[in-house]
Amino acid sequence: MEIKKLDWQVVILVCSIIIAMIMGVRQALGLFLEPISSFMNDGKEFFSFAIGIQAMVWGVVTFVLGIFIDKFGPQKVLAFGIVCFASGIFFMSNPTSEIRLFSGTTLMGFGLGGAGMATIVSIAGKVAPVNKRSVAMGLVAAAGSFGQFAVVIPTMWMNKEFGWQVSLLVLASISICLLFLLPLLSDQNKSVAKDQSFQDGLKHTIKFSLKERNYLLLIIGFFVCGFHVTFIALHLPTDLVSKGISVEVAGWSLAIIGVTNILGTLGFGWLGGKIKKPMPLSIIYLFRSLAITIFVLSPPSPIIAILFGALIGVFWLATVPMTNAIILSFIGPKYLATLSGICFICHQLGAVLGAWLGGRFFDIYGNYENMWWLSVALGIIAFILTITVKEEPFSINSEIKEVV
Repeated sequence: MEIKKLDWQVVILVCSIIIAMIMGVRQALGLFLEPISSFMNDGKEFFSFAIGIQAMVWGVVTFVLGIFIDKFGPQKVLAFGIVCFASGIFFMSNPTSEIRLFSGTTLMGFGLGGAGMATIVSIAGKVAPVNKRSVAMGLVAAAGSFGQFAVVIPTMWMNKEFGWQVSLLVLASISICLLFLLPLLSDQNKSVAKDQSFQDGLKHTIKFSLKERNYLLLIIGFFVCGFHVTFIALHLPTDLVSKGISVEVAGWSLAIIGVTNILGTLGFGWLGGKIKKPMPLSIIYLFRSLAITIFVLSPPSPIIAILFGALIGVFWLATVPMTNAIILSFIGPKYLATLSGICFICHQLGAVLGAWLGGRFFDIYGNYENMWWLSVALGIIAFILTITVKEEPFSINSEIKEVV
């Protein structure tokens, strides 16, 4: 009987380990922008565009697989995601052609859709007791941040000692080993009806949700989130090196984001349990803009680089559990993964622009200054829109209940 009481905690632990590795590798891709671009004899735009395509695949697959999670449970989806993710890293380790590179990033996109943050956070939100949901979702998001630190530093060391191709092969090997953790997960959602009532309820939920003002405003804010985190994670190391900062310091500035985001994610998760969640979520967007402004206006130095990483990290992935918790308050747990998936597609549209425009602007202007100021403007817009979101059940909930 004691084991059953700990079931949800076991699920959270397994989810945390998986997301730490998956998000750690994903965030470390910025360390490969320069070597892969040089290996392929291309500018920064091509690799950036490939990562942008990865982000879009990630978003679409998250939505599609979210339906399967809502209907059949997480184990099969996670297994599919892990295999695709590891295979994509393997292809990227030897990008002898543009097709091979795109195959690698696309496979990683499928993997992130099946085993990425949106999937893991939605699982955590469903298995945790109601009064523990914000904390549980914050814990797995914090684990993703810790993975950024835990993976980036060893990857930077392997790149230096053994070369970037060996680094990617090691990361692929470790990723595939995550499959051994899946038997510890129980199919929490297996009892969800697989009949026509589920399908009808799902269709009505999607249809009516896209007419809800609060949901649409939340989606727009999450678009900006995708733009911010993908641009910074992919291009910050190159930006710092172009300003005369060493590769080692650039790597540490990226890794420290993961450390301070643990504090930010847990802190904002706690705050979200005390006050209406749109308020702290909007503050995150505003403070990102302030942090970027301070960074751009400050003279380049190793101290500024590390301080920026530490500061922006506080406002990094804290948006994910907060956004999903708000969606949970809109509609309840039954279709959480599906509506989170729709929201995440918009997040990844922002990620596509952030990744691609960063490389494009650098190839044209030789720096990222215009991208930084665009990021500031978008953060302010997200703040203004998100602060008006009302955390309340959708007005169409009664109609959905009638259908199901």
